[in-house]
Amino acid sequence: MRSPQLKLLLPLTLLVTTVGCFAQEVTTNPNLPSTTPQIAIAAPVKAVKSAKSASAFVDSICVNTHWSYDDTPYGQKYNAVKQKLIALGVRHVRDGGTSKDVIAKMKELGRLGIKTTYIMNPDSGITANSSYWAKAPAYNIADFVKNKVGTNAIDAVEITNEIDLNYQKLSWRKGDTEKLSDDSKSPLYWVSYIQSLTTDTYKALKSDRSIAQVKVIGPSLGRTYDYGNKSPLKDLSAVVDWGNFHPYSSGGNPFNNPFKYNTIEKYYWQGNFPSVNINKNPYAFDVYAPPFKGRPMVATETGYFTTKGKRGISEKVHGKYMPRLFLEYFRQGIPRTCSYEFLDEWNQPKNSEANYGLLRNNLSPKPAYTALKNLISVLKDPAGGKIIPKVLNYNLSIKAPPGYDRTEYVHDLLLQKRDGNFYLVLWHEISNGDVSTTPVREINPPPMPTKVNLSSPIRSATIYTLDNAGNLSNKAASIKNNKISLNVTDKATIIKLVPRK
Repeated sequence: MRSPQLKLLLPLTLLVTTVGCFAQEVTTNPNLPSTTPQIAIAAPVKAVKSAKSASAFVDSICVNTHWSYDDTPYGQKYNAVKQKLIALGVRHVRDGGTSKDVIAKMKELGRLGIKTTYIMNPDSGITANSSYWAKAPAYNIADFVKNKVGTNAIDAVEITNEIDLNYQKLSWRKGDTEKLSDDSKSPLYWVSYIQSLTTDTYKALKSDRSIAQVKVIGPSLGRTYDYGNKSPLKDLSAVVDWGNFHPYSSGGNPFNNPFKYNTIEKYYWQGNFPSVNINKNPYAFDVYAPPFKGRPMVATETGYFTTKGKRGISEKVHGKYMPRLFLEYFRQGIPRTCSYEFLDEWNQPKNSEANYGLLRNNLSPKPAYTALKNLISVLKDPAGGKIIPKVLNYNLSIKAPPGYDRTEYVHDLLLQKRDGNFYLVLWHEISNGDVSTTPVREINPPPMPTKVNLSSPIRSATIYTLDNAGNLSNKAASIKNNKISLNVTDKATIIKLVPRK
């Protein structure tokens, strides 16, 4: 794992459109991303927005597991954990290992429709080819995927985990007596090693047609880099399908000019909302994506821990954030997001490392598990051919409550299923925590009164809402003068829109 990487109130309705008619920003420090907007009111416009596949969104959801951790429920209660995983509805887990037990579990999950994003770690006995050092059994990745596990179980291979934190455990070649080095002048520099390992892994997987469809995910980093000290990785764009980062949000984002909002003195610095470092101030993209040069970025780790200690959040806030996290990441073009992690490893309430789970250590669901399960249940689409999503003509008008004039923080994601129905997901992307205090100060922002203005003909609408426990309720929505009125909250709301035929 895992190191968290670091106005005027207008008494009128502000219009926010889905084509980004937001206020321009001004910058007080030209070396930092801008955060302070000019006050402007967008004129009403029609917005034609292309939907994305609802199935593709569900397919983007992944959770980290640790099948080899025999001192945790992953090992001690595997069958019960497996049933919880199936019930959640996810299609992907992220894990590693080469033991017979881990291989058997990956195969079983594959048969159940849950594929593994596999961490290729030489320290766990697997590497690119026989010229590299690896612990026994020293599998070659192509043979392992093709003959030991199968592509019905593994659909992506990730090149190690947080190499800049773990290089000391690794040698480069067979017979090497020294470990990798952090010295850029050393022939054993870890950056040079990971460049070579990634290149040879890509060649090994892509040279065999039977496994060439397996995605190659670039290496992740665990240290915190910044605008003056970006990712040290070299150009890997030709030897990966997806780039990789671990944009944990719990530490805020200090790489911008601070401003006060939502009762937080330095909003982005001290906020912990899911998009704090990937959206309007996309520090994580800016700093970690350059080595992958335009390849889609995946987040193989991200999430929150539920403790009362530094940067910990309550289970209630966790339940609000986790559906929003997956929605935000998909909205930003991230094709796979792996929450860290599926369950709390130990019953240690003060240990942050033990409390990242969607499930508690006794396997009871936290609100985040329930909310995510319900989100998936509404948005999942039956298996079948690919869909070419259509467009919907709509915009949003939002009446800002006092103190919450940044209506651009009401986010939307338009999805569509194969039956033609649209699913418009809305949420207030606002911080529910102030990380400048310990424990984190919890914030409960007011709802954002919103109208969905429809220009496309809609026959009926249903609104799905989540409560603080993650439970789902729904009701028929009234469409008056082609408008749907609702309160957008800090929890995901889904509007099912059935077009007129």
